[in-house]
Amino acid sequence: MSKEIRNLFRTERRGIFTVTGVFLILTLSFNCGVDENMKFSFLTDAFLEDFFHSSPVHATYIGAHQYDHLLDDYSPAAVQEKLEMFRGYLDKFRRVNARRLNQTNRVDLEILINEINSSIFRLEEQKPHIKSPLMYNYLIGGAINSLITRDFAPWEERLGNLLSRLKQVPKLVEQAKQNLDNPPEVATTVAIRQSQGSINLLQEDLPRVLDNAPELKDSILAASEVAIQALKEYQEFLKEDLLARSKGDFRLGEELYREKLRLTLQSDLTPEEILDRAERETKKVRKEMYKIALPLHKEYFPGRIHLEKGEELERVIIREVLEEIGKDHPRPEELLDTIKEIMIRIEAFVKEKDFITLDESQPLVIEWTPEFSRGVAVAGLDAPGPLDKGQNTFYRVSPVPDYYTPSQVDSYLREYNYFTLEELSFHEAIPGHYVQLYYANRFPSLVRSIFGNGAFIEGWAMLAEKQMVDSGFHDHDPRLKLMHLKMYLRAVTNSILDIKLHTQDLSQEEAMKLMVEDAFQEEAEAQGKWIRACLTSTQLCTYFVGFQELNDLMEEYKKRKGNRFNLKEFNEKLLSYGSPPAKYVREAMLGPEA
Repeated sequence: MSKEIRNLFRTERRGIFTVTGVFLILTLSFNCGVDENMKFSFLTDAFLEDFFHSSPVHATYIGAHQYDHLLDDYSPAAVQEKLEMFRGYLDKFRRVNARRLNQTNRVDLEILINEINSSIFRLEEQKPHIKSPLMYNYLIGGAINSLITRDFAPWEERLGNLLSRLKQVPKLVEQAKQNLDNPPEVATTVAIRQSQGSINLLQEDLPRVLDNAPELKDSILAASEVAIQALKEYQEFLKEDLLARSKGDFRLGEELYREKLRLTLQSDLTPEEILDRAERETKKVRKEMYKIALPLHKEYFPGRIHLEKGEELERVIIREVLEEIGKDHPRPEELLDTIKEIMIRIEAFVKEKDFITLDESQPLVIEWTPEFSRGVAVAGLDAPGPLDKGQNTFYRVSPVPDYYTPSQVDSYLREYNYFTLEELSFHEAIPGHYVQLYYANRFPSLVRSIFGNGAFIEGWAMLAEKQMVDSGFHDHDPRLKLMHLKMYLRAVTNSILDIKLHTQDLSQEEAMKLMVEDAFQEEAEAQGKWIRACLTSTQLCTYFVGFQELNDLMEEYKKRKGNRFNLKEFNEKLLSYGSPPAKYVREAMLGPEA
């Protein structure tokens, strides 16, 4: 195919999709005998290029660095252009003859169509540029931080692009001030807490690296001062203007939630089906927790007798044991060093048990979460994009919030005791997200790496937790097993919380009861989860749904293999397909009728 024909698969630079272009593409591709897989490949390349251009900060994370000098544009005209670009590509991908594609491309086509529909839904229905002041914090902080912390190019190149981005900060701040209208109060409140983080990033972190490109130092400092002033004005705008008119509803509503859930999970499961499964699973898990807690209770409280019966007795016994376990926790300033020590033990254990091959060429850095990203999740993994090879992966942990009262600090630390920190590290790092993502990046399809399915990714991390406990980490200590079940119950409860909050008007009081009384979470953890549920939607379902899908797949695979089943072989085969929806991996491993 000639370069001219290939270029026709591209939308024009400003995202305008022309009827003439469609006609020429279809005419040339069919008349020139272009293979459907080749046509799909060219169309995918064109879409990704336009996608990167429309979202340059996200492109930097992915490792597409041709737009590292740009910030995202959220002017009304730019938002409209993004929508036209997505709609144009949606039409093009729908015209691809899926029956003539190979299996990998057939799956990728479905993933791309789903991703484009998700992007349209986000811009048209959720409108984060209007309803989320947090989005602008993430964009500005992430745009700068990614160029400082990732060593993918010489300092001169990265800081040159950083200078260009700094000069665009006032423009993006002005767009935020013009766009934001009646967001939920919780979104503005968290954005205010985060806003100092981006200022600190420029005032404190940026100057430390400027000697790496001395010829740019003065220009960057000058641009930084202008950007800092713009960010201070944005901070003032959030506090003195937007907060008072932040009356929007954080609930997505039943109709929009149903559609977004379908796009998030890429599954036919309905909210009602997930809710029913989760509520039944809650009772089952509490029974398992009681069996483990009862002998521990006798050990901790010899001679103590309770008069409660049935489920109430189960709750009392479990809670008292969890409270005892929770007393053994690090001090706030010890959290990071504790996790570093835990990771040493985890890595040694996985190598000893040999149930998955670790790649020691992939460096893992454990550090505090940057200020501009705090306030939504306790921990997270920031992995290099699929196009950035050999770069650091950051396992980031949020410190105890400095606005917590002493009782909240104590509650936070009881929740994140030594055993919970082990569970957290199984999930976020080894053998969870950290391992899964570098396996995923080996898959030749860039589509699956960029647009990974959240339920598959979280499902693997949950399955990894289970495998570590089942394999005997911490010498089969029943306290770890109990804490593992508590963390699993948290994942199950996440789904109940998410669905009921966004579709059934669940109140904060009801949500706290669900998390604290029914799922044994500490008050501080439950308060943080309430905020997270208000700020997000459908993502909290990915843990339970993803685990159920992958655990069911593992059990079915075991049955078929019988005594030939090998956990390492299963794990590495499971992770070899990238990060697609579980239904496609199930078909690949068990056959189309599974």
